[in-house]
Amino acid sequence: MATQSSKSSKKTLAEAIATMEGFYASKATRAARNHNPGNLEYGPFAKKYGATGSDGRFAIFPDDASGFRALNALLSSPAYSGLTVAEAIAKYAPATENDTKNYIRMICEWTGLQPKDLLPEDDIFT
Repeated sequence: MATQSSKSSKKTLAEAIATMEGFYASKATRAARNHNPGNLEYGPFAKKYGATGSDGRFAIFPDDASGFRALNALLSSPAYSGLTVAEAIAKYAPATENDTKNYIRMICEWTGLQPKDLLPEDDIFT
């Protein structure tokens, strides 16, 4: 279940990504409809974490908790291990599809992390 971090009003990394992906904006957004707060693409990884189908590109999860588990699993996977926040976001939200500089800026503003900080291991999970 996604809950606001108890550290003042800071978001966890997963909550900040979900915010950038439009998950909290409206029930009409793709992320909200698909119970996919990170807009993870459908494939073997998403299926491993409970995706039940695809909307053509992005995974559909049975509920929000499953979508957050998949996002958290991705962020704590070997593919992201040892990356800085900036490196991780550049990989997660590449400039070919996103305003990556703004994405990094907003993630840092909402979480209190800095671009050169290593991905946190203790506050990713919601």
